[in-house]
Amino acid sequence: MFTASKSALLDALKLVGGIVERRSTIPVLQNVLFDRLGATGKLIAKVTDLDIEATVPFSAAVDTDFRGFTVPAHLLMDIVKKLPEGAEIRVEATDASLSGVTLKSGRSRFSLQVLPPTDFPSLDGAEMPFALAVPGTALERAIGAVRFAISTEETRYYLNGIYLHPSEGGLTLVATDGHRLSKRFIPLEGVPQDMPGVIVPKKTVEVLLKHLPKEDITLQVSDAKIRLMIGDMVLISKLIDGMFPDYRRVIPVCTNFVEVEGEALSAAIDRVSTVSSDRGRGVKMTFSEGRLKLTVNNPDAGHAEDDVPYGGEAELEVGFNAKYVNDALANLSEQTVNLYLGDPGSPAVLRADGDHAENLIVLMPMRI
Repeated sequence: MFTASKSALLDALKLVGGIVERRSTIPVLQNVLFDRLGATGKLIAKVTDLDIEATVPFSAAVDTDFRGFTVPAHLLMDIVKKLPEGAEIRVEATDASLSGVTLKSGRSRFSLQVLPPTDFPSLDGAEMPFALAVPGTALERAIGAVRFAISTEETRYYLNGIYLHPSEGGLTLVATDGHRLSKRFIPLEGVPQDMPGVIVPKKTVEVLLKHLPKEDITLQVSDAKIRLMIGDMVLISKLIDGMFPDYRRVIPVCTNFVEVEGEALSAAIDRVSTVSSDRGRGVKMTFSEGRLKLTVNNPDAGHAEDDVPYGGEAELEVGFNAKYVNDALANLSEQTVNLYLGDPGSPAVLRADGDHAENLIVLMPMRI
């Protein structure tokens, strides 16, 4: 029915690992659909888990008698990966009723069972009233900088993704797990200001990060779904049906400002955290006379201290989760970090020196 190179077929299957569940209770969801793409006649591979759907066109020589079919996605990918580099793969129907397909490549032969394409579900067809073009590189950076703060707590499902909403002059992405919050702004023209704020699920975020190009992508949004056209690939995802909290309320106005070298601070926190326990990862930060003293106490293991210089007039003592601080530092783009601090019970705001004012991370304090 068609002939394709190993590289072309692997490209068609590139989203299998991120989307297709190996043990779905619905057999056809373990499969990949091969079919023609509308009037273009191009061959496409489509995968879905009922929450995300990806359609990937690929190069192939298609016979006139081609008929759509579905085969086990992970099994097919494993077979194709093990074929020699540069191999040509021929896919043929095993019989007139298309109860199976045969893959031929060199001396290798594989027979796979198929399920009918009519059983394969589709997320497409919904109207997407809002559209905008976003540079792939900018979106990748923004997603990468906020995803660490996505919550994994299922009871607060509305935090299990990235909140994307229009802002004056661009697009804002926010993620929070209640203990930390990361916010990134993409300056962008033509963002529909009446576009609803949407919550993109974490699984969709992870798939996106692996396949975002440097050039512009087209993003379309409705109240329930998002569609991303990434080159020839089309990715459709359901959105999280919930109300994202008003994150602006937790961004404090701080009275103390200090500057510290992010790399030095991260290394010092990593050192003192060596004695911390899994249950207590708190680090006490004491700002005094230009030295930031870091202290970790673990009654079962020991005590650790370190210090780094800082610039500013802050004189206070506050505790934070050490891992959360280092996660934040790892996602700030510059070496010099600006810390905005209030009283010991108030959240802290971290910004990279010279970065856009809307790009920030908020950390909740903890008692030490």
